[in-house]
Amino acid sequence: MDAQQMLGPRLAGLIVMLCLRYRLSRAKVQELLWELLGLQLSAELLDQTIRQNAGQVAPVEELLREEIERAGLLHLDETPWRESGLLLWLWVFNAVTTVVYFIGARSAEIFVNALQGGLAGCLMSDGYAVYRSYLNRIRCLAHLLRKARGLAEATCRHTSQVGQQLLDLLGALMQATQAARDGPSEDLAEQQAPNLAQLKALCERHQNSPFAKLGEFCREMLNDWEAIIRPLLDPSLPLTNHAAERLLRHGVIARRLSFGTRSEQGTRAFALLASIIDTCRARKVSAWDYLSTALQAGRQGLPMPPLPAVSVGG
Repeated sequence: MDAQQMLGPRLAGLIVMLCLRYRLSRAKVQELLWELLGLQLSAELLDQTIRQNAGQVAPVEELLREEIERAGLLHLDETPWRESGLLLWLWVFNAVTTVVYFIGARSAEIFVNALQGGLAGCLMSDGYAVYRSYLNRIRCLAHLLRKARGLAEATCRHTSQVGQQLLDLLGALMQATQAARDGPSEDLAEQQAPNLAQLKALCERHQNSPFAKLGEFCREMLNDWEAIIRPLLDPSLPLTNHAAERLLRHGVIARRLSFGTRSEQGTRAFALLASIIDTCRARKVSAWDYLSTALQAGRQGLPMPPLPAVSVGG
Protein backbone atom coordinates (compact mmCIF):
# COMPACT_ATOMS: atom_id res chain seq x y z
CA MET A 1 0.00 0.00 0.00
CA ASP A 2 1.47 3.36 -0.99
CA ALA A 3 1.50 6.38 1.31
CA GLN A 4 -1.49 7.98 -0.39
CA GLN A 5 -3.67 4.88 0.10
CA MET A 6 -2.85 4.95 3.81
CA LEU A 7 -4.84 8.18 4.10
CA GLY A 8 -8.45 7.36 4.90
CA PRO A 9 -11.24 8.94 2.82
CA ARG A 10 -12.16 11.37 5.61
CA LEU A 11 -8.59 12.64 5.88
CA ALA A 12 -8.22 12.76 2.10
CA GLY A 13 -11.46 14.72 1.85
CA LEU A 14 -10.25 17.11 4.53
CA ILE A 15 -7.04 17.76 2.59
CA VAL A 16 -9.07 18.53 -0.54
CA MET A 17 -11.29 20.95 1.41
CA LEU A 18 -8.36 22.74 3.04
CA CYS A 19 -6.48 23.17 -0.23
CA LEU A 20 -9.35 23.98 -2.60
CA ARG A 21 -12.19 25.47 -0.60
CA TYR A 22 -10.18 27.27 2.07
CA ARG A 23 -7.25 27.97 -0.25
CA LEU A 24 -4.58 27.17 2.33
CA SER A 25 -1.05 26.83 1.06
CA ARG A 26 0.52 23.40 1.24
CA ALA A 27 2.73 24.67 4.07
CA LYS A 28 -0.30 25.86 6.04
CA VAL A 29 -2.09 22.53 5.51
CA GLN A 30 1.01 20.69 6.72
CA GLU A 31 1.17 22.91 9.80
CA LEU A 32 -2.54 22.47 10.57
CA LEU A 33 -2.45 18.68 10.23
CA TRP A 34 0.57 18.54 12.53
CA GLU A 35 -1.01 20.81 15.15
CA LEU A 36 -4.43 19.13 15.18
CA LEU A 37 -3.69 15.52 14.29
CA GLY A 38 0.02 15.06 14.84
CA LEU A 39 0.50 14.09 11.19
CA GLN A 40 3.60 14.91 9.19
CA LEU A 41 2.68 14.85 5.49
CA SER A 42 4.86 16.10 2.67
CA ALA A 43 3.68 18.72 0.19
CA GLU A 44 4.18 16.11 -2.53
CA LEU A 45 1.79 13.75 -0.74
CA LEU A 46 -0.81 16.53 -0.44
CA ASP A 47 -0.61 17.18 -4.18
CA GLN A 48 -0.80 13.48 -4.92
CA THR A 49 -3.86 13.17 -2.70
CA ILE A 50 -5.71 15.89 -4.60
CA ARG A 51 -4.86 14.48 -8.03
CA GLN A 52 -5.62 10.85 -7.19
CA ASN A 53 -8.84 11.68 -5.40
CA ALA A 54 -10.02 13.72 -8.37
CA GLY A 55 -9.45 10.67 -10.55
CA GLN A 56 -11.42 8.47 -8.17
CA VAL A 57 -14.49 10.75 -8.17
CA ALA A 58 -14.28 11.63 -11.88
CA PRO A 59 -17.63 9.91 -12.69
CA VAL A 60 -19.41 12.57 -10.61
CA GLU A 61 -18.69 15.08 -13.38
CA GLU A 62 -21.12 13.33 -15.71
CA LEU A 63 -23.83 13.46 -13.02
CA LEU A 64 -23.26 17.19 -12.66
CA ARG A 65 -23.21 17.79 -16.40
CA GLU A 66 -26.53 15.99 -16.86
CA GLU A 67 -28.08 18.20 -14.20
CA ILE A 68 -27.05 21.46 -15.85
CA GLU A 69 -28.48 20.22 -19.16
CA ARG A 70 -31.87 19.79 -17.46
CA ALA A 71 -31.76 23.19 -15.76
CA GLY A 72 -34.58 25.64 -16.32
CA LEU A 73 -32.11 28.52 -15.92
CA LEU A 74 -28.34 28.33 -16.35
CA HIS A 75 -25.90 31.12 -15.43
CA LEU A 76 -22.64 30.99 -17.37
CA ASP A 77 -19.47 33.07 -17.05
CA GLU A 78 -15.71 32.74 -17.50
CA THR A 79 -12.47 34.26 -16.19
CA PRO A 80 -8.78 33.87 -17.12
CA TRP A 81 -6.81 30.95 -15.67
CA ARG A 82 -3.18 29.89 -15.94
CA GLU A 83 -1.79 26.39 -16.40
CA SER A 84 1.98 26.48 -16.12
CA GLY A 85 1.92 29.96 -17.65
CA LEU A 86 -0.46 29.03 -20.48
CA LEU A 87 -3.54 31.26 -20.70
CA LEU A 88 -6.74 29.27 -20.31
CA TRP A 89 -10.21 30.15 -19.02
CA LEU A 90 -12.12 28.99 -15.98
CA TRP A 91 -15.80 28.56 -16.90
CA VAL A 92 -18.65 28.21 -14.43
CA PHE A 93 -22.05 26.71 -15.25
CA ASN A 94 -24.46 27.46 -12.41
CA ALA A 95 -27.97 25.99 -12.25
CA VAL A 96 -28.99 27.33 -8.81
CA THR A 97 -28.14 24.14 -6.85
CA THR A 98 -25.64 22.64 -9.29
CA VAL A 99 -22.24 24.13 -10.07
CA VAL A 100 -19.86 22.82 -12.73
CA TYR A 101 -16.43 24.24 -13.59
CA PHE A 102 -14.44 23.57 -16.73
CA ILE A 103 -11.00 24.92 -17.62
CA GLY A 104 -9.94 25.26 -21.23
CA ALA A 105 -9.68 27.60 -24.18
CA ARG A 106 -12.06 30.53 -24.55
CA SER A 107 -13.93 29.06 -27.49
CA ALA A 108 -17.23 27.45 -28.41
CA GLU A 109 -15.72 24.02 -27.75
CA ILE A 110 -16.08 24.21 -23.96
CA PHE A 111 -19.65 25.51 -24.26
CA VAL A 112 -20.66 22.78 -26.71
CA ASN A 113 -18.90 19.94 -24.88
CA ALA A 114 -20.39 20.90 -21.52
CA LEU A 115 -23.92 20.85 -22.92
CA GLN A 116 -23.64 17.78 -25.10
CA GLY A 117 -27.35 17.05 -24.85
CA GLY A 118 -28.36 20.67 -25.26
CA LEU A 119 -29.92 22.92 -22.66
CA ALA A 120 -33.54 22.55 -21.64
CA GLY A 121 -33.92 26.04 -20.21
CA CYS A 122 -32.76 29.62 -20.49
CA LEU A 123 -29.13 30.77 -20.57
CA MET A 124 -27.97 33.89 -18.70
CA SER A 125 -24.64 35.24 -19.94
CA ASP A 126 -22.58 38.27 -20.82
CA GLY A 127 -22.00 39.46 -24.38
CA TYR A 128 -19.38 36.92 -25.47
CA ALA A 129 -20.26 36.13 -29.10
CA VAL A 130 -20.08 32.34 -28.60
CA TYR A 131 -23.24 32.47 -26.50
CA ARG A 132 -25.28 34.01 -29.31
CA SER A 133 -25.59 30.59 -30.93
CA TYR A 134 -28.06 29.74 -28.18
CA LEU A 135 -31.31 31.58 -28.88
CA ASN A 136 -33.08 30.97 -25.56
CA ARG A 137 -30.85 33.46 -23.80
CA ILE A 138 -30.91 36.57 -21.61
CA ARG A 139 -28.20 39.20 -21.22
CA CYS A 140 -26.65 40.41 -18.00
CA LEU A 141 -27.87 44.00 -17.81
CA ALA A 142 -25.38 44.90 -15.08
CA HIS A 143 -22.55 44.59 -17.65
CA LEU A 144 -24.39 46.90 -20.03
CA LEU A 145 -25.13 49.42 -17.29
CA ARG A 146 -21.43 49.57 -16.38
CA LYS A 147 -20.48 50.17 -19.99
CA ALA A 148 -23.18 52.83 -20.42
CA ARG A 149 -21.99 54.54 -17.24
CA GLY A 150 -18.46 54.57 -18.62
CA LEU A 151 -19.73 56.29 -21.78
CA ALA A 152 -21.67 58.82 -19.70
CA GLU A 153 -18.45 59.67 -17.85
CA ALA A 154 -16.41 60.10 -21.06
CA THR A 155 -14.49 63.33 -21.56
CA CYS A 156 -15.96 63.70 -25.06
CA ARG A 157 -19.13 65.77 -24.64
CA HIS A 158 -21.05 64.05 -27.43
CA THR A 159 -20.19 60.55 -26.19
CA SER A 160 -21.07 61.57 -22.65
CA GLN A 161 -24.49 62.91 -23.67
CA VAL A 162 -25.41 59.81 -25.66
CA GLY A 163 -24.02 57.58 -22.92
CA GLN A 164 -26.22 59.29 -20.34
CA GLN A 165 -29.28 58.75 -22.53
CA LEU A 166 -28.43 55.07 -22.91
CA LEU A 167 -27.82 54.76 -19.18
CA ASP A 168 -31.14 56.41 -18.30
CA LEU A 169 -33.14 54.24 -20.70
CA LEU A 170 -31.50 51.00 -19.56
CA GLY A 171 -32.01 51.96 -15.93
CA ALA A 172 -35.69 52.72 -16.56
CA LEU A 173 -36.21 49.32 -18.20
CA MET A 174 -34.57 47.53 -15.27
CA GLN A 175 -36.64 49.43 -12.72
CA ALA A 176 -39.85 48.69 -14.61
CA THR A 177 -39.02 44.99 -14.78
CA GLN A 178 -38.22 44.82 -11.08
CA ALA A 179 -41.45 46.65 -10.22
CA ALA A 180 -43.47 44.26 -12.38
CA ARG A 181 -42.40 41.35 -10.19
CA ASP A 182 -44.63 42.72 -7.43
CA GLY A 183 -47.67 43.35 -9.61
CA PRO A 184 -49.39 42.68 -12.93
CA SER A 185 -46.86 42.28 -15.74
CA GLU A 186 -48.92 41.12 -18.71
CA ASP A 187 -48.53 44.39 -20.58
CA LEU A 188 -45.01 45.32 -19.45
CA ALA A 189 -43.50 45.12 -22.95
CA GLU A 190 -46.32 47.27 -24.29
CA GLN A 191 -45.93 49.78 -21.48
CA GLN A 192 -42.23 50.08 -22.18
CA ALA A 193 -42.61 50.21 -25.98
CA PRO A 194 -41.75 53.96 -26.18
CA ASN A 195 -38.57 53.48 -24.12
CA LEU A 196 -37.61 50.43 -26.17
CA ALA A 197 -38.14 52.27 -29.43
CA GLN A 198 -36.07 55.21 -28.22
CA LEU A 199 -33.28 52.94 -26.98
CA LYS A 200 -33.11 50.95 -30.21
CA ALA A 201 -33.20 54.07 -32.38
CA LEU A 202 -30.37 55.57 -30.33
CA CYS A 203 -28.26 52.43 -30.84
CA GLU A 204 -29.01 52.31 -34.56
CA ARG A 205 -28.09 55.96 -34.95
CA HIS A 206 -24.71 55.57 -33.25
CA GLN A 207 -23.66 52.03 -34.17
CA ASN A 208 -21.13 53.41 -36.67
CA SER A 209 -20.01 56.28 -34.47
CA PRO A 210 -16.42 57.49 -35.01
CA PHE A 211 -16.10 57.25 -31.22
CA ALA A 212 -15.02 53.61 -30.96
CA LYS A 213 -16.43 52.74 -27.54
CA LEU A 214 -19.81 54.26 -28.35
CA GLY A 215 -20.07 52.40 -31.65
CA GLU A 216 -18.99 49.12 -30.04
CA PHE A 217 -21.58 49.46 -27.31
CA CYS A 218 -24.42 50.24 -29.70
CA ARG A 219 -23.53 47.29 -31.94
CA GLU A 220 -23.40 45.02 -28.91
CA MET A 221 -26.86 46.20 -27.88
CA LEU A 222 -28.29 45.54 -31.33
CA ASN A 223 -26.62 42.13 -31.64
CA ASP A 224 -28.12 41.05 -28.31
CA TRP A 225 -31.40 42.95 -28.60
CA GLU A 226 -33.75 39.98 -28.16
CA ALA A 227 -31.76 38.66 -25.20
CA ILE A 228 -31.78 42.11 -23.58
CA ILE A 229 -35.54 42.67 -23.74
CA ARG A 230 -36.62 39.13 -22.79
CA PRO A 231 -37.21 39.97 -19.10
CA LEU A 232 -39.90 42.41 -20.24
CA LEU A 233 -41.84 39.39 -21.49
CA ASP A 234 -41.11 37.40 -18.33
CA PRO A 235 -40.16 39.67 -15.38
CA SER A 236 -39.36 36.64 -13.22
CA LEU A 237 -36.15 36.15 -15.21
CA PRO A 238 -32.97 37.52 -13.60
CA LEU A 239 -31.53 40.81 -14.79
CA THR A 240 -27.91 40.13 -13.87
CA ASN A 241 -25.36 37.32 -13.93
CA HIS A 242 -24.27 37.94 -10.36
CA ALA A 243 -24.81 34.29 -9.38
CA ALA A 244 -22.06 33.10 -11.74
CA GLU A 245 -19.83 36.08 -11.03
CA ARG A 246 -19.90 35.39 -7.28
CA LEU A 247 -18.83 31.79 -7.84
CA LEU A 248 -15.94 32.85 -10.08
CA ARG A 249 -14.53 35.14 -7.40
CA HIS A 250 -13.22 32.08 -5.56
CA GLY A 251 -11.42 31.02 -8.72
CA VAL A 252 -9.96 34.48 -9.18
CA ILE A 253 -8.61 34.46 -5.62
CA ALA A 254 -7.20 30.94 -6.05
CA ARG A 255 -5.47 31.99 -9.27
CA ARG A 256 -3.88 35.00 -7.60
CA LEU A 257 -2.68 32.97 -4.63
CA SER A 258 -1.34 29.97 -6.52
CA PHE A 259 -0.78 31.43 -10.02
CA GLY A 260 -3.15 28.79 -11.38
CA THR A 261 -2.25 25.13 -11.87
CA ARG A 262 0.95 23.49 -13.06
CA SER A 263 -0.23 20.54 -15.13
CA GLU A 264 -3.19 19.25 -17.12
CA GLN A 265 -3.91 16.73 -14.38
CA GLY A 266 -3.83 19.45 -11.73
CA THR A 267 -6.14 21.63 -13.81
CA ARG A 268 -8.68 18.86 -14.18
CA ALA A 269 -8.50 18.03 -10.47
CA PHE A 270 -9.14 21.66 -9.52
CA ALA A 271 -12.21 21.99 -11.78
CA LEU A 272 -13.77 18.67 -10.79
CA LEU A 273 -13.26 18.94 -7.05
CA ALA A 274 -14.36 22.59 -6.98
CA SER A 275 -17.53 21.54 -8.84
CA ILE A 276 -18.36 18.95 -6.19
CA ILE A 277 -17.58 21.28 -3.30
CA ASP A 278 -19.63 24.21 -4.62
CA THR A 279 -22.56 21.99 -5.61
CA CYS A 280 -22.69 20.66 -2.05
CA ARG A 281 -22.49 24.18 -0.68
CA ALA A 282 -25.31 25.31 -2.98
CA ARG A 283 -27.42 22.44 -1.60
CA LYS A 284 -26.49 23.29 1.98
CA VAL A 285 -24.98 19.87 2.66
CA SER A 286 -21.51 18.93 3.85
CA ALA A 287 -19.03 18.82 0.99
CA TRP A 288 -16.60 16.97 3.25
CA ASP A 289 -19.14 14.22 3.95
CA TYR A 290 -20.00 13.74 0.28
CA LEU A 291 -16.36 13.80 -0.82
CA SER A 292 -15.45 11.21 1.80
CA THR A 293 -18.29 8.91 0.72
CA ALA A 294 -17.44 9.34 -2.97
CA LEU A 295 -13.73 8.73 -2.33
CA GLN A 296 -14.53 5.53 -0.44
CA ALA A 297 -16.71 4.31 -3.32
CA GLY A 298 -14.03 5.20 -5.86
CA ARG A 299 -11.35 3.31 -3.97
CA GLN A 300 -13.56 0.21 -3.82
CA GLY A 301 -14.54 0.40 -7.48
CA LEU A 302 -18.20 1.02 -6.60
CA PRO A 303 -20.62 3.38 -8.40
CA MET A 304 -20.51 6.98 -7.25
CA PRO A 305 -23.12 7.91 -4.63
CA PRO A 306 -25.98 10.04 -5.98
CA LEU A 307 -25.57 13.78 -5.66
CA PRO A 308 -27.00 14.94 -2.32
CA ALA A 309 -30.45 16.47 -2.34
CA VAL A 310 -30.96 20.07 -1.27
CA SER A 311 -31.12 20.33 2.50
CA VAL A 312 -34.54 21.77 3.39
CA GLY A 313 -33.48 22.82 6.85
CA GLY A 314 -30.04 24.14 5.77
